[in-house]
Amino acid sequence: MSSRVEFKTREQLEAMHTGSLMKRRDALLKCDESFKLSDQSVIPPIASAYIEFKDTPEWKQAYAELKSVLATREHVSSKKERKEIRRQKAKHKR
Repeated sequence: MSSRVEFKTREQLEAMHTGSLMKRRDALLKCDESFKLSDQSVIPPIASAYIEFKDTPEWKQAYAELKSVLATREHVSSKKERKEIRRQKAKHKR
């Protein structure tokens, strides 16, 4: 099943925690490419409160706004990066 992402204004995005923005990014990326390529049989209403497909202008705008807000935030290390940092600290303590 595809992801459904609620619309947010830029101001709402700017007020969100970086981790929440990353979860929103993941949800946007999980959206289906298009209605035609999805497994849905009922056409979604034109004025929906959610973003479901990547081929819509709403998805493109939401993703662009999200990326611009994330570009102003500090870098959040991935699990792999954090593991490497811990490994390097342990190595230097020896």
